Formats: sequence, structure tokens, C-alpha cells
Amino acid sequence: MKRSNHHSAPRLALTAIALAALTLASQAGAQDANQAMNRVEVTGSSIKRVATENALPLTTYKAEELAAQGLTTMSEIAVSLVTSSTNEPVGGGGGGTMINMRGLNTNRTLVLLNGRRLPNEAIGDSSVNVDVVPMSAIDRVEVLRDGASSIYGTDAIAGVVNFITKRTFNGVTVMGGYVDPERAGGGQQARLSIIGGKGDLQKDGWNVYAALDTQKRRSLLQRDRPNIWNPDDIVALGGTRFTSNTSGSSSSPANFTVYNNGKATTTTGNPYFATGCASNYDGQYTIPSTKASGSGSKTCILDPTIYPQLLPEAMQSTLMTKASLRHGENSVLSLELLTTESYIDAQNPPQVFGAQTDYDKLHPGVRQPLFIRKNSKWYPGGSGGVPAVAGVTGQDLALTWSLDELGAATTDDRQHTTRIVLNDEGTIGAWDYRVGFNAAQSRRDVGWKNGFLMTPELYAGVANGTLNPFGKQDEAGRAYLDQISVDGNTYRSARVRYFGPDFNVSRSLMDLKGGALAIAVGGDVHRELYEDDVDMLADKVAYKVSGSPGANPSGARTSAGLYAEIDAPVTKTIDLTGAVRYDHFSDFGSTVNPKLSVRWEPHKQVMLRATASTGFRAPTLPELYGTPQVRQPTSNNWDDPLLCPSATPSVPATGTVTTDPRYAGLNLDPATVCNTKLTTLQGANPNLEPEKSKTFTAGIVIEPVKNAMVSFDFWDIRMKGTIAQQTEDTIFSDVNRYQNLFVRLPDGRLDYIVVTRQNMGGLHTQGIDTNFSYSIPTATMGKFGVTLDGTYVRKYEGQNDAGGAWEDSVGRPGALATGSTSANTYVFRWRHNLRLSWAYKGFNTTLTQQWTSHYIDTNALATQKPGQPFYHVISPYKLYNLNMNYRFDEHVRLSFGINNLFDVNPPLSNQRLSSRVVFAQNIAKPIGRTWVTRLQYDF
Repeated sequence: MKRSNHHSAPRLALTAIALAALTLASQAGAQDANQAMNRVEVTGSSIKRVATENALPLTTYKAEELAAQGLTTMSEIAVSLVTSSTNEPVGGGGGGTMINMRGLNTNRTLVLLNGRRLPNEAIGDSSVNVDVVPMSAIDRVEVLRDGASSIYGTDAIAGVVNFITKRTFNGVTVMGGYVDPERAGGGQQARLSIIGGKGDLQKDGWNVYAALDTQKRRSLLQRDRPNIWNPDDIVALGGTRFTSNTSGSSSSPANFTVYNNGKATTTTGNPYFATGCASNYDGQYTIPSTKASGSGSKTCILDPTIYPQLLPEAMQSTLMTKASLRHGENSVLSLELLTTESYIDAQNPPQVFGAQTDYDKLHPGVRQPLFIRKNSKWYPGGSGGVPAVAGVTGQDLALTWSLDELGAATTDDRQHTTRIVLNDEGTIGAWDYRVGFNAAQSRRDVGWKNGFLMTPELYAGVANGTLNPFGKQDEAGRAYLDQISVDGNTYRSARVRYFGPDFNVSRSLMDLKGGALAIAVGGDVHRELYEDDVDMLADKVAYKVSGSPGANPSGARTSAGLYAEIDAPVTKTIDLTGAVRYDHFSDFGSTVNPKLSVRWEPHKQVMLRATASTGFRAPTLPELYGTPQVRQPTSNNWDDPLLCPSATPSVPATGTVTTDPRYAGLNLDPATVCNTKLTTLQGANPNLEPEKSKTFTAGIVIEPVKNAMVSFDFWDIRMKGTIAQQTEDTIFSDVNRYQNLFVRLPDGRLDYIVVTRQNMGGLHTQGIDTNFSYSIPTATMGKFGVTLDGTYVRKYEGQNDAGGAWEDSVGRPGALATGSTSANTYVFRWRHNLRLSWAYKGFNTTLTQQWTSHYIDTNALATQKPGQPFYHVISPYKLYNLNMNYRFDEHVRLSFGINNLFDVNPPLSNQRLSSRVVFAQNIAKPIGRTWVTRLQYDF
């Protein structure tokens, strides 16, 4: 077992938390003593008040604080939040960056822009891609950590993240940046931001500004980071070292299996095996197998280092414009437009053909041999010049062919988001008001960029002798490949539309001992529409295709909500706030959810506060009406529990064909019921019910000395009816318990295993957030500061079904899986960001430590279970980032940063051993040390 000392580092902090916050928790940001006391609307409340009086567990990050930490993209901000389990976005998926607060998954975190909803990413329609938010326009980010918002919507079970842009802007600022990894190979990123505006709301009565952000990242291939796929590390984690002493599968030139009388023999080979697998291609893609004899000998093996990609090429551009017009005495009418465009081009190994891969998409597991026959001029020893092979004398040859001649198979995944908000706010008499209309759309298009062909047409081209599977194509072959290519086509288009009005009014009613009794009333109505179209052309390609060809799932929902909030400062030290929200869903009826908060300040340096609320989340439209229920093979091989029973069904290949006389007439073939791919039923579930939750927080904020602040936040979230999927591992770990998921034909044969989304049991998570900040101003040496943000998770317990056993997943696999979040999402016992800062005249520097506690690895293999030799625990991960900036004058600011200061390798993990990658991609980037340079000019 690999394990490192993981208890000592956070022990002191956790002890302090345990003593100071057995039942109390909260957080308040330290406020400058000279800060102006402007009345503002803060996230989580609809009543305007002095910001320092807010009674909710709210964390605010100002734009200049984020820049001082070197965080210049929404993705970097999302991953840095210690209250979240947001994965590092290093894969090839096009969904973007979704915030996953409390590990409850991205579809339970509400993301807002200026207090209003953004459209969800189109294919999943469950989470907001925060990459659409323009960084250059951001004024601050507010994180409401108690969830179940009665103001914005009670589906915010995990919490609310509100990105707030600049109210106005005057002038022009241009910022260019470049991220350059120290190690060569790729991953460089260029960034450009321009923000410009004109007009003064107070003097001119108007303001217009626009903010443009654009960035592009180069791809990074796995071969350029050999530490990521070190063969010794793979073996140490329980994987197998790459060896040529194996059978070749798909290859270029193609491998073959000899068929006699329509049946496969054990004779295999490759026409170019004798020449070291070198054909007449422009490059060599394979190496000879060293297997001495038997099936698979004398074949060629693809070089595994050529194509795997760690970071895909990506680009994103965001434009936000805002026009504001003052009218009356204190009212402002504004129009806000947001439009974004992004793409991710992910590289995959070349498309493969033959009996080792699916022939089409709609019939998974149905595979057809790719035959070349003696009538083809490309048959070994034929007129095409392909070398003859001893023993091959005209028999049919079944090929396994990788089309490396076309290069990597690259997909193109594009997102486009548009949002228009018309807003009017101000005062009428004693009332503050805000009324607006929000119309938004998110679109995602997935297509083929390079290297994709129609499978039936390729089979035909081999059969009629046009295509050469053993070497470079001649002119006729190249023309035929162009003819059957689907490159440049979009095969999947999804769209989400969201629109509707909202309003809010608030005022003071009367004076109480502690201040004015205030009330607010508001509401919103919105319509959401979802559609996802997959072209039937995708059925012919099959390779790397998502969705179900020919399926056009869609859904719509109308929601209406009303809420009321009252704030009662009953004394100078006690403030009570109550809110209630009524929602009506066109497909799920009505629900009422209250929220109560209390704030008590027994001493000038001590504040106590608490909140309690309930939540309600209706299933998303894709969860109900998305991908149609289809049959798919299991991810892993299993033994059929009935027809190939085993004493340990969770371990494949341990069962034997049943001897039960009831099934004697089935003439069972062990290959179809033992250690094989079984059939599952996957897809949406229109019978889902809503999730419900209860949230409680309680806290203390202390100012022990001047310029210092420490807080502790206790939080407790309980859910029931959680929407998730049973994993294959869970089902086969207790087949008796889940026997109702095995649907069988009348004769006992397995029809399918149900793994669609379901309402499962409950979920209960609990923990403590803590914050410490201390600043030391000096007369001659500038200002020093230290800040710690940390989160300790005490429990994250879930049930696989109602009334079932509770299983804790803190620091181990098993966090809630809904299909919208990677299976490699973990809930860490402890995470913190520690920042040391120094500001002197025009110079500022910040050193940040990001610390993540140990956690148990995926450990999917039998040799990786507890007590086995390759059981692995991932060590705590520490990363240091240094950022410095200097303002030369009123125009020029230069910033320089080093991310991953000590060039620490990502922690080892067995998450992706099958892909020969050994780093924990959910918490670490594979780039290594990077140099970040930014130059800003203010006109």
C-alpha cells in the first residue's frame, strides 16, 4: 500500500475548528475601517442594506484580489474555491468549467451573473459553464455558502455563486497576457482583454462600456510529458508495462486473421511484419509484435505514444456590453448584452475498422469483420505490390485497420451563448425597485474536424479493391477517402433557451430598537426549452460519437415564483431575517420553502449568526427527456449472477455456467454469460421525482485584534430523493439487493441491467469553513497580509436507495454521480488556500499555497483492493503560486507570475491506468511550472 503522512499538516487547524465551532460557524470578510457605508443589494438578500450588516455566510472576492493571486480566468477562479470540488478542466470534453460546491455536483450549484440566471450548457442543460463570464468586466464574485436560496430559486441546494460586473466604466484598458510552460511541447496560452467605456452616470446621465476577453491554448500531447506515463509508475500502481510481446489489434498497415469456410482460424499476420512493419507511408506508426507463436503472432502493434493528448487545443471569446441611462432622481435603465464563442478541438487516435470495434452506433456490440478477398489488387501478393505472405493463398482475410494515414481523428466541440437583460432600478417614493427581463440562449455543436469516415462505405471500398489497407493510397484510393469523409460536418446540435421577467420591491416600514424594519417582495416567471438533435450520419461513423443518432429529445418547462423577505433589527445587537418562496412548475406542481437567519453581536468584536432553509430541485429537462433509453454494453466484463453464478460476483471471471436444470435447454455458451460485456439500459427517466433538502448553518466571527478577523462556519445539508445512477460496481457488489435491476426474458436470459437515472436514497454532508485574515500596515515598509480560507468536511454520507445503509465518501470514491460530473470527483477531508501578501507603493506580491488532503484512489482492479499489493492512497497535494505586479505610472502595470513554483509533478493516481496515464487529473494540471506575464495599459 502506498500512503504518506496525511494527518499532521491540518491537525492544528482542525483542532481549533473543533473547539471553536461545535455548533457555530460563519464567515465575514474583513472590511476596511474607512470603507464607505453604501447601501447595496448583496447576494442572498433582496433588501438593500449596508454590506457589513449582512447576516448570511457570504464570501466576497474583489477583482483586484483575484488578480493579485494570479487568477485571470473564470476557470482558475472556479477551481480555486475551497468550498467546491470543481475538477481541473484538463480533458477533451467541450462542456467547459462547472462549479461543484460541496461536492453535491454542478447541477445543485446556482450560478448567476448580476443576480440573474445564465443559460445552462446546452447538451447537459444542468449546469452553467462559467467560462462565458467576461473576466475583464468583473467587479467582484460573491459566494453564498448556505444554499437553498429563497430569493433566486430553491434549487440552489449547494450554494450560490454570483459574478457581479462593473456598474459603469469610463476610459480604455488593454491587457495582454501569455502563459508559457517551462517544459517544451505545448500548453501555451495567449490572452487579450479590452474594456472601454464613456459617459458618467452622475454628470452626463449615461454610460456605455464594452468588455472583450479572448484566449487561445495550444494542445499538449502525452508524449511531451513522459513523467505522466512513466512505465515504472504504471507498474508500481498495478498496471502493466507496455510490451511488444502481445497480439496486434488495429494497425497501420492492417493486421489480418485468416478465415477458412467462413470461420476464423488462429493464423494471423501482417504483410509488412518481415520488414519491421514499415510500409510506404510517410511515417511509421507501428512496431512488430514479438509474440512467438499462436494467434496474434507476426502482427504489428500501434505505437502508444503517438496520439494521446493531455490538453486539447481550445479557444474562447467573450463580449459584454452595457448601456445605462439615468432617469428621474435615482433610477437607472440599463441594457446588457453578453455573447460568447468557444471551441475545443480534441485529438483522438485514428478511426479504427474491423471486428474489434462497433460497426454502427445504434447497435453497440454488433461487430462485423472487415474482409479483403483475393479479387482485390491489394491482396497480399497481388498486383498492387503488397508483399506475399507464406500460407496466404487466396483465403478471406479479416482486417483490423487503423487509418493513421489520415492522421489523428479530431473532434470539434463549439459553444455559443447569448444573453440580453433589460433592467430598470431605482426608487419611487419610499420604495426601492428593480424590474427586468432576461432572455438567454446556449447552443453547442459537435462535429468532425479531421480523420472521420463512414464505416459502411469504407467496408465497400476495401471489398471492391479501391482502398489499400496495407499502405499508402493511390490516386483512386485518396479520391475515395475524400468522397466518404465526413470531416467538416456537425452531427450533434443542442440548444437551451431561457427567458422571462422578474421584479423586486423593498422598503422600510417602521423603526425598531436596532434600526428600520424592512420588507421586500419579488417574483419571476421564466420559460425554459431544451432540444438535442443527433444526425443519422453519426450512426455510420460510430467512432467517438456522442448521443443517439436519429434521436431528437426535447422538453420545456414554465416556472413561476414569488418570494417575500423581512428584516427585523429587534435590538442594536440582534437582527432577524425571514424569507419564504413559492414556486410553481408546469410539470411538478407547487412548493413552498422558507428561510430564516439570525445575527447577534454580543460584543463589538464578536458576532454570531445562523441560517436554516429548505430546498427543492425539480429534475432537469435532460434528466427527464434527454437521451432516449438505449441499450449499451457494460463498461467492464461481468459474470451473469443467475446464469454464471459466483461466490464473489463483484470480481469478474470467478463464476461458472449454471447447472440449474431450469436453464439446461438454453445451451449456454460461457463466452456469452461469463466474464463478458452484459447489456445495460441507459438514458433519461421521465418518471423522476424532485429532490428535497434541508440546510442549516451557524457561525461565529471574531476580531481578536485590530486588522485581524477569524471566522468559523458550520454547515449541514440533508437531501432526500437524490437523482443519480447506480454504478456497475455498486450493482455487482450486492446483486441480491439490486436483483430488481436485472430485467430478464421469460427463459431466464438477461435482457438488460437498469442503470438509468433514478431517485435514490438520501445524502447528508456536514463540515466547517474557516477564514483567517490579518493585515499589518507599516509606515515605511508597506502593508503585509496573511489570509487562510479552508474547508473541513466531516461527513459526506449517501444511500444507494431509500432506507438503505449510509456510506461515507469523504476522501474516497463514491461521491454523488449524476452523469453531469466526472466520475473522478472527490470530496476532500480538508482543502485550504493560504496567501501571504506584501504591498509597497506601486509594487504588490502574493504567494499562495493550495493544499488538498490525501484521498483513496480509484483502486478498480482486484489487486488494488484493501490489503492487496497495489492498494493506493493519493498523497496530500501542495502547490505554490507566486504573483508580482508593479504599476510604473498611471498608465502601465506589469505583472509576472510563476504557477507551480517548485515544479511539483501531479500526484500519482490509478484513475486512468488503462490509458497509461498516472496523474490525478481532477486536482492537478499536467503542465508543470509555468511563467505568466501580463501587461496592462490604461488610456
